[in-house]
Amino acid sequence: MSSTASPAAHDEGWDLGHDASTALVTRASTSPTSSEMSDAGEPSGAQAGASAGPAYLPPEQAALAWIDHVQKGGAAPDGPVFVALLQAMLAWRAPFPAPMATPANDLDVHLVMVDTGKKFPHMLDTANGTLAGDEAIWTQCKTKMTHIAVRLVDSKGKPVRGTAVQQGGLKLRLTLHKVSDDEAMDDGYNPRPWEGLFRGRASQVFEPVVCMMEGRHEFRFQVMLLSSDIAGARMYVKVAPVDPQLALNPNLTAQSHSFISRARMPDEAFMRREKRSAAASQLLSMALTLAEVGASSSAPPESSTETDASAASPNKRQCAPESSES
Repeated sequence: MSSTASPAAHDEGWDLGHDASTALVTRASTSPTSSEMSDAGEPSGAQAGASAGPAYLPPEQAALAWIDHVQKGGAAPDGPVFVALLQAMLAWRAPFPAPMATPANDLDVHLVMVDTGKKFPHMLDTANGTLAGDEAIWTQCKTKMTHIAVRLVDSKGKPVRGTAVQQGGLKLRLTLHKVSDDEAMDDGYNPRPWEGLFRGRASQVFEPVVCMMEGRHEFRFQVMLLSSDIAGARMYVKVAPVDPQLALNPNLTAQSHSFISRARMPDEAFMRREKRSAAASQLLSMALTLAEVGASSSAPPESSTETDASAASPNKRQCAPESSES
């Protein structure tokens, strides 16, 4: 049987495939019929037996010969032949090891987070003034939108386009993490399964993966997971490339300040209570004023009665005493 040249003659995987396929030739030359092997592009079994020695048969060609043989009613290969065929195909298809280096490591590019004002954090909790400014707890509210903005810059702070890092634009993914665990959380962490981790604008689904063509992108979402859902733990947001090779570059990963997530802001509850209290006080004041006005209008003033009495006295007729004479 004539040998078939391999393009990977110096590869270790090829050597393994060659050994296994050589063993397959010996079995395949006798098991499938001569015509079947000829159909697969190889000499018949008789011709193979007449050759000086076993030659190399590509694993794919041996597999095609066996498939054709079985489909035409021939017996299936026994266990050892089947295992040898699979081993040969695995060795033949063994991928080259992926390079550890990434072109982005050579670029002067950094992914940094941008201040979005009161959109992150929503408030700084000082625990009634007991915490200093740098110790205040960053707090996000479930009912408010959170804005996380990132941009690409070089070492001099000049903007860099996403297309300069990755062809077609830099694909980025936003993830939510617990401070105690760098593993990204999923929707299963929220005990309210209909909410998940995030909600997009106008209560739409939030898309955590974007393709940044330019040098800046702003994620807008609501954090639906509460700190009380994860035993009061603090969280942080991470933005990193989707491409696993680019994600190995620490300069292309940005991480937010840690924060807690609440159902609503304390000041919101306080303002609602203040408004209710002010409205109740105003209604009470109005009721008291109306009561006083009603009471004063129903009774005549005392000064009017006294004036009427004093005015009527001089006009009364005085009776003369009766005479005692007879």
